[in-house]
Amino acid sequence: MAEIAVVDDERVLVDSLELELEERGHTVQPFYRAAPFLEYIQFNEPDVVLLDLQLPDLNGLEVLERIKQANRFIPTIIITAHGNLDSAIQAMRGGAFDYVNKPFDLDEIEIIIDKALKEIKLVREVEHHRRQAAEGARPEDFIGSSLPVRRLLETVKKLSQVDNTTVLLRGESGTGKNLLAKMIHNLSARAERQFIEVNCAAIPETLLESELFGYEKGAFTDAKTRKTGLVELADGGTLFLDEVGDLPLPLQAKLLRFLESRSFRRIGGASEIKVDVLIISSTNQDLKKAVTRGQFREDLYYRLNVVPLDVPPLRQRGEDIITLAEHYLSHFSRKFRKPPIEMSPEARDAFLLYHWPGNVRELKNLVERLVILSTDNIITYEDLPAVMKETSARRQGVKHQETLEEGLEAKLAAYEKKLISEALERAGGVKSEAAKLLGVSRYSLLRKMKRLFGE
Repeated sequence: MAEIAVVDDERVLVDSLELELEERGHTVQPFYRAAPFLEYIQFNEPDVVLLDLQLPDLNGLEVLERIKQANRFIPTIIITAHGNLDSAIQAMRGGAFDYVNKPFDLDEIEIIIDKALKEIKLVREVEHHRRQAAEGARPEDFIGSSLPVRRLLETVKKLSQVDNTTVLLRGESGTGKNLLAKMIHNLSARAERQFIEVNCAAIPETLLESELFGYEKGAFTDAKTRKTGLVELADGGTLFLDEVGDLPLPLQAKLLRFLESRSFRRIGGASEIKVDVLIISSTNQDLKKAVTRGQFREDLYYRLNVVPLDVPPLRQRGEDIITLAEHYLSHFSRKFRKPPIEMSPEARDAFLLYHWPGNVRELKNLVERLVILSTDNIITYEDLPAVMKETSARRQGVKHQETLEEGLEAKLAAYEKKLISEALERAGGVKSEAAKLLGVSRYSLLRKMKRLFGE
């Protein structure tokens, strides 16, 4: 079950709690003074602590502070006498999970312990999944060697030398902003700590504040216990605010205050909680325009935009399109246990000519579909979706027309240069005479010579 530390100077109470809790399957570590308990938590991590506020060698509030310094996620339940209720409330503000009044019923303690164990299990699962989500995000995972990508990755590597700043990733949906955020985290000194991602567009506005900052027990009707927010979970690591442009204005003000002080209050809380986090935000919006429209706070924009990184759209990355397509062809061929699949030259040209409004995400999904539906080891032009073929045909037509026009202009320019050179030779280099021979004004001849000869 759980390892529970009981810290109280009433031996009868501690002994009876030890007996009853062990009968219910828990392991109990009894302590009658603060000193041995504080030595114990230097090397051990109990699942729950039951702490009396009145100890012979140290005040319980100081002990609580030491617990939070050792591991802020160990839930601590305060045991208090009725006359010490103010101190219990103060302890809750200092991070205690809950409190129970003496004398108490063991079933009451068991209910509170169960709630504490469920919360700490959730916290650890969140940390585990967040760390897993950040794994594998290295510079080599951002596939491509185009100039915009090389410049972007050079800047990302420079950020690894900075411990605490604020980064804003700007770019269209599907360009890889999430991958870059995880990469920045993994290259930083915080790589071994948690990476907490908050999708500001996916969480309902009514829940977003409590998800970010948490709340205290009794803050509102359904707040039966204290909730730890994602900002607090990110302490020591990275907080990634995905699609930050979708934050409602009232929450923008609270986020600004947090960014300025790196501290916050839980909903219903009175005490300030300080955290040390690397802040990375992303947006697919033009935040400057949002500021002009009154949809985004100007002061928050400048606070987030300390280190802006522009993530290029796929259509600006040239041959990276083919590199990515070949990477995903190989990946999905292995995944779906198919022989290696290639693209025909016509299909490759169509990939290069397409504008990719959904960027890398669209390309990845398309390649997955093509691999699943393939009956041969080659993707042909006919296998591509209609929109790609239409775009390819239209752009190839435009390209052909441009080539014809460029060819005609080049031939006309060459012919004009030949005529002007012959006229100048016959006129002995006198430009006014050459103009008469050509049937144009001297001014017109000078303009043509400047255009054709650079004179």
